[in-house]
Amino acid sequence: MDEILDALETAAVAAENLVDYCHGPVSLRSALLALQTHLDRVSVVQAKLLAAAEASKAHEGTGARNSARWLAGKSNSSLGSARKKAELGEALAKSKTLDDAVSNGEVSPDSAAALHDAVTNPPEGATEDDIDSLIDCVKGADPFQSKQAADRWKEILSNETEEQAHERRYQQRSFRMSAPSDGMVMLNIALPVLEARQITASCSHIASRQGTDDGRTTEQRLADGLIEMASAYAKGQISGGRENPNLLITIPATSLTGDSDEPGYTSWGDRIPAFVARRLAEIANLQRVVMAGSHVLDLGRSVRCATEHQYEALVARDGGCREPGCTLPPAWCQIDHLHDWILGGLTDLDNLVMWCTFHHHEKHRPGVIVLGDANDLRLQMPDGTIKHCPPKVPQNSSSSAPTQGDLFGQSPPGRPTQAAA
Repeated sequence: MDEILDALETAAVAAENLVDYCHGPVSLRSALLALQTHLDRVSVVQAKLLAAAEASKAHEGTGARNSARWLAGKSNSSLGSARKKAELGEALAKSKTLDDAVSNGEVSPDSAAALHDAVTNPPEGATEDDIDSLIDCVKGADPFQSKQAADRWKEILSNETEEQAHERRYQQRSFRMSAPSDGMVMLNIALPVLEARQITASCSHIASRQGTDDGRTTEQRLADGLIEMASAYAKGQISGGRENPNLLITIPATSLTGDSDEPGYTSWGDRIPAFVARRLAEIANLQRVVMAGSHVLDLGRSVRCATEHQYEALVARDGGCREPGCTLPPAWCQIDHLHDWILGGLTDLDNLVMWCTFHHHEKHRPGVIVLGDANDLRLQMPDGTIKHCPPKVPQNSSSSAPTQGDLFGQSPPGRPTQAAA
């Protein structure tokens, strides 16, 4: 035991020397990546030790509620970080397939921790093969994508109806306040996604930016909006509620009529069950968008305010950034003229697409050539390769055996489709 601990100390000293020996971008990148790999391995070992300590109740007699709290207290470290390590250890102990995937470098420790709930508390009737299928699907995915895939996986395999799942989530809503610290209080609010988006949209609308000199961060603006809402209520000034702000939800017409149960999607990419969308439609302003595949045929009425209605049509058609593998939703995207407006490009739907900020910049790099229009968009990259950028049409599956396509669409994370020219 002492020899192993001495070896750990030697490794830590060697790592400290990297700071003095790394000079230049290449060596710095190599050192950072190598060190991250070793930290991941050590993190997994710590997680397994925490799981073993919890299983043997090593914390008993220390006054701590569990081993994670004991570790955080003794090391003066974050309780959240210790809990995350404990969850990783529990998930690895529960699934050898996950343990092997992490050991082989196919799933990062952080992504594995994101699968904790799915692996340790799977839906009733889920088999080990189902869990192995989920793990295979998230190989190469980041923690956020892995958590989304795990949530979708549980949803597909669950015996709950959409109504039952919605009610369960609604009953978990909460509003908590921390003890004051330096005159500040932290609010911890847990809400179903739709209600959370409604609050965010309202706060953002109330505290809209006041000209170019408004230096507030987004977080500060939302906080100001919440304060303004509370102040208005206290003064008896709350009124309206129909005109603005708007929460845009795209859903097939057959779902609104009850002929299907395909879900709707907010402009942030949140999945909204069909029955919830039908309930909201009773008080909503409806905008018809007629589609033929990915082609927008009709916006339903004469478009006077082109920007607003075209944006709604782009949300329905593109579903987010058109870059293959990019998961940013429409609300985070910019609208781009494929053929520049200043050079005669038209402000027509066939010439408009959505990009996130980064991929919008990439599209305008020197040497990138646009091929086709928005309905069959291909980019010729500076090295001559052709990249196909299809719309992100939301996928809906009722299959009892989820696949990569069910959880991620047709291109899993980190594996964009790209063909040689």
